[in-house]
Amino acid sequence: MSQRLLLIEDDLSIARFVEMALEDLPALELRNVRSLAEAQTALAAGGWHLVISDLMLPDGSAELLLREGLAQRDGAPPWVVFSAGLNAQRQTLLSGLGVKRVLHKPVALGELLDTVEALLLPADAETAAPEASAASAPAAPMAADPVAQHFGGDRVLFEGFLAGCVERFADDLAQGDAACARGDAPELRRVAHGLKAVLHLLGQPALSELARGIEDDAAAGGLDAAAWRQLAEGLIGLGARRG
Repeated sequence: MSQRLLLIEDDLSIARFVEMALEDLPALELRNVRSLAEAQTALAAGGWHLVISDLMLPDGSAELLLREGLAQRDGAPPWVVFSAGLNAQRQTLLSGLGVKRVLHKPVALGELLDTVEALLLPADAETAAPEASAASAPAAPMAADPVAQHFGGDRVLFEGFLAGCVERFADDLAQGDAACARGDAPELRRVAHGLKAVLHLLGQPALSELARGIEDDAAAGGLDAAAWRQLAEGLIGLGARRG
């Protein structure tokens, strides 16, 4: 019998990383939804064995689903929050809403695999799952080689992820350019939020920090068009093309 995993993640590159990381797990059926509305529909249909969710979505926060008690109902699947920049107070709050584990973006492949395998263990498995309140620590400082740091030494997996990211950077560029042109800080924040984790996974800490700065500035209502142009040039340097 297959185990059904619902991934609530709007960033296509991060979703692809999760899919690639888990594709060798036996009898795992993964579905990715990219908005709060899609997540609500999928959860209402039921039949999930594990939910992994980002918090920031295009049409709202997935925290709304948790505040509705969806992770605490009888028979609810275990929930994992997969996000960046969560402090200890926020993690405690999420735990109180039924979250079993917090994974900090960017997460290493091994940690992601260990979490999924632990939470999908049969009830009578000999190996006990980790404590429900356990949360992963923030990512360690970037190693020289992102293949070892985040991809378990699997260079083929890394190269496949890199190629997919470069292809999708064109959409990020288009969305970021459009957001700057119309002065849309929330949309620029969303684009930068996704790029921050993706660039860290790719071993680009300087570009990742630049994206973080754009995200933080946009969250405060600002819009740093100059910083976006600098980030865009970095993406083009990695091989991205503007449409």
